[in-house]
Amino acid sequence: MSAAVETKRLALRDVDLSYIEAGRGPRPFVLLHGLTGHRDDFRPCIPELADLGRVFVPDLRGHGDFTQTGREETFTFAQLLTDTVALLDAWGVDRCHLLGHSFGGMVALRFALVHPERVDSLILMSTAPFSPESYTREMFEKAAAIARERGMVFVQEIVEKVTKDRRELSRADRQVEKWGGTYWPHHRLRYSAMDPVGYGTLGLAMVEQESVAGRLAEIQHSTTVIVGADDEDFLEGADALEAGISKARRVTIPDAGHHPQMENPEAWLAAVRGHFAWLDRGAGPG
Repeated sequence: MSAAVETKRLALRDVDLSYIEAGRGPRPFVLLHGLTGHRDDFRPCIPELADLGRVFVPDLRGHGDFTQTGREETFTFAQLLTDTVALLDAWGVDRCHLLGHSFGGMVALRFALVHPERVDSLILMSTAPFSPESYTREMFEKAAAIARERGMVFVQEIVEKVTKDRRELSRADRQVEKWGGTYWPHHRLRYSAMDPVGYGTLGLAMVEQESVAGRLAEIQHSTTVIVGADDEDFLEGADALEAGISKARRVTIPDAGHHPQMENPEAWLAAVRGHFAWLDRGAGPG
């Protein structure tokens, strides 16, 4: 019988948010989506993940059904770490296995550095300890200005049109076909749900972040680094994480770009299961 997958609402200090919960057991597994992401980025995989333990997938601040504050000062890495502590406390979770995707991986990495006692192990997926070179301040400043003036739906329409009109798609863009026609509808959901101020502020926080590559040796948690073979923007980041974290193992997902859980779900699920099997064989929690 498939595990029940429930969407729940939670009051978190001055804001409310939605999250998905499924499964049960002593192994809490928390998944953090990326910038412009949504808790539903992982929904198709959650019944399978629920076999591994108690699964939580929250909307990050400014995303999904999270209360839109419209205030720049609420959108920082520090606030996202505070939110994560508050979520774990609300769920009654002392320590968790933490997966972060893309920007969510940057949050997860910093969370493990600041709150190592709250983390049992890490899965860092399609992410980096620094901002990829292809992500520029100018790009996010322009998009943020449009978002504030015209709204996130308009920004999404521009992104979709530019991508579809591009003569030469990146390797990651070509993987959109693997979504079976669901990519752009989900893309519209993600963008339309996002706080315009959060979009610009968190985007700039990402591109202007201080690299933590020099601190990777501090991470003592058993860590699986997952990256799609066609995710050109994050291959360098995956290399850095693999080399810098002493207890790291690397899984490169074939035939996948930036969203391997959607583009090659069988291989991605195998990588996640392999992470927990690795722990059970003796890698042990951090």
